[in-house]
Amino acid sequence: MRIALLLVSLFSSGYSFAADQDKTSVCLEGLKNDRRFSLIANHLALDGQDKATPQMLADETRPDMRQQSAIADLIDAKSECVNLSPNKVSIGLHLAFLSTVQDLYNGKMTFGEFNKKWNMLFGEITKPSGEVPEHPPSHQHHH
Repeated sequence: MRIALLLVSLFSSGYSFAADQDKTSVCLEGLKNDRRFSLIANHLALDGQDKATPQMLADETRPDMRQQSAIADLIDAKSECVNLSPNKVSIGLHLAFLSTVQDLYNGKMTFGEFNKKWNMLFGEITKPSGEVPEHPPSHQHHH
């Protein structure tokens, strides 16, 4: 355990992110190795990033009871991580995750469908807001 703590401190001091982003990132990163989530680790990106493999995107399985319980634990664990250093992006991602993961949990969507939707939401929430065209088309303004 001591080694892991050393790695975490190296990780957070070696990068120049905003310091508060680190706590949440490091916490989410740690979920990937959490044994509680081993049943769902091959089905979705545990750390809340958009790292779904092609297999994950094509996954047509739905969570069974044991996986549902792992998903419920994951929701709690992610909430704790986000609470360590909430910011606009981490909160936005978490709310998107919560709203989407319910359908997965309830068996209304497959892991693949969840991963595709997450992929889209993640892109929308994390894309820099500075990418606004200089001359927006005028038809956007008609109400």
